[in-house]
Amino acid sequence: MERIQMPQKLQMNTTSVSDARCINCSRQLVIKDNREFCFYCEVIAPEDKKISAEVSEWVKNREINELLASFKENSLMNRDLEQATFDNYEPQNESQKSALVQAKEYVKEFDKTSGIVFQGRPGLGKSHLAAAISKEVIQKKYTSIFISLPRLMTELQATYNKNSQTTELELLKALQKVDLLILDDLGVERTQKEDNGFTWAKRKIYEIVDSRIGQATIYTTNFSGKELLQMYGERDFSRIVQNCQAIKLDGSNYRLQAFK
Repeated sequence: MERIQMPQKLQMNTTSVSDARCINCSRQLVIKDNREFCFYCEVIAPEDKKISAEVSEWVKNREINELLASFKENSLMNRDLEQATFDNYEPQNESQKSALVQAKEYVKEFDKTSGIVFQGRPGLGKSHLAAAISKEVIQKKYTSIFISLPRLMTELQATYNKNSQTTELELLKALQKVDLLILDDLGVERTQKEDNGFTWAKRKIYEIVDSRIGQATIYTTNFSGKELLQMYGERDFSRIVQNCQAIKLDGSNYRLQAFK
């Protein structure tokens, strides 16, 4: 790693080398303006620490960033959610206003451990709020992945192709390590006609959820807690909702308002 050079001004003003040594690193002190100080501890070490932290952050996020780069542009988030923010979310009733307040508070107090389950009928803005949270968390220098569960199942199946550039293990590892994972449309995979298809999806969801115990995960779902309990069973559902607060939205499907 390249060392920073001693600033020219400091070189000019340093008049002598002290016989004393630094009590922290045992290096010889220098004297500048009649003050003894350790050039290494005061100048070089802080810079080394900063570089080391940046490298560590890059290594930690490498799997996540490589995963994001491996997907096609805009593949993780539906086009209508690309512009979703807190500012352009328009609540229609008290439950939606409350959900917006709680979503903002979640970002403000983000601790990488707690999650949310957004519940409600289609068209109430659950995915909009979740997408906005993802963007805000990324602005705070955390990592976040937003993906619908149907799309995630497709991506997992694609890794089985021998020509895939991403393995299933790499994908699951990235989902495990991300600071905030948002799984959109929980329960939709249950509508698959083939029961064995749902069994496979259910098993993969459990693997992801189980690997993220103690980490922040957000879900959106059109189903009630009772319905999800019946779908996934007590073991899996209890893992899904662990450390999650339930935020329920009520109202009419805003996508259908123009057709009434």
